[in-house]
Amino acid sequence: MIKQILKKVIKWLGEFFVEIFNIFRNFFKLRTTPGKKVSPFLVNLIFVSAILFYGIASSKRHEVNPKDKLVPTFGMMWTAVKSTVFIPKIEYKFNDSTGERMSYIGPETLRQAISQDIKDYKEGKYHSIFHPINSAMFFKGSTFFEEKRSILLRDGATRNMLNHGESKILKDSIVSGRIVLKAMGLILIGIFLGLYMGIFAYIEKLLYRFVLYFDKIPALAILPILFVILGTGEITKIALIVIGVAPTIILDTYLRVKTVHDEQIVTGLTLGASTPEIIYKIVFPQIFPEVLNTIRLNFKSVILFLLAAEGICANAGIGYRIFVAQRTTDMATIIPYVLLISLAAFFVDWAFRSWIKSYKWLNK
Repeated sequence: MIKQILKKVIKWLGEFFVEIFNIFRNFFKLRTTPGKKVSPFLVNLIFVSAILFYGIASSKRHEVNPKDKLVPTFGMMWTAVKSTVFIPKIEYKFNDSTGERMSYIGPETLRQAISQDIKDYKEGKYHSIFHPINSAMFFKGSTFFEEKRSILLRDGATRNMLNHGESKILKDSIVSGRIVLKAMGLILIGIFLGLYMGIFAYIEKLLYRFVLYFDKIPALAILPILFVILGTGEITKIALIVIGVAPTIILDTYLRVKTVHDEQIVTGLTLGASTPEIIYKIVFPQIFPEVLNTIRLNFKSVILFLLAAEGICANAGIGYRIFVAQRTTDMATIIPYVLLISLAAFFVDWAFRSWIKSYKWLNK
């Protein structure tokens, strides 16, 4: 058994080193494909190298200056992550009649709150962890009595803590995510504007020059105007993203409509297709995957405009938190937030790529 395992390991290592050698031999050759064993190595090489380089650089700087904040260690970043994820910011409530602050008495961290809930549940202080019935009826003598059920997820220390405050990173993610979702919905609507511009000559004459000119206006340059007209709320940030990204998507859709061969439209009309059928059954299906690819590539601009707007005027959001940390050179907070938003953007990119791949006929 051990000999068979050793043979397989030696065989695998031999094939791996052969593929490593082929990297140097075939690196600049055309029409070559990396082997299956070396592909994961190449994919992760730069990531692992960057992490190692950062760890070494951080360690060296902290040997010279243990209080260095510009290149925080992984431990410092983990401490910052714990403070933003697991330690909710307590928002104190005030008495309406006296104006006095209502004190919060309870655990200071989520770990303490969860431990308290587990302890209380084991001691029998709660009827259940979760139960759809808020009360229980029982009969005593000739009278019905109602007993209020104590439910862990509703009455526990964790729920009490979250009622008084919330995780900063969760709050920031929800605020920024809501803005991005609304802006992306409006941007997707812009696809149809570009579609109609490409199909209908009168709509093209009416809108093409205006959209083309509007696309050249730097969106950040009109941000002060948006603040004056729309205020400093969520709608301003949505407007900035839409103004910065939508014209590009509209023009890209328009140009892709123009690449559809006119013979297909003529054939459709000859076979008796109506105008909506020409638009949505002949033209739109052909261009939609490529337009999705354009939106995918422009998602970085969506994030850029979001961070710019939140950094200037906001009280919550990922951009707001990054700029607040920047004022105190809190790199231990900035770097995890940058990684968070990068991972979110990568996930969105993956979702769009999966959507595009669902069109099996594309590029065939």
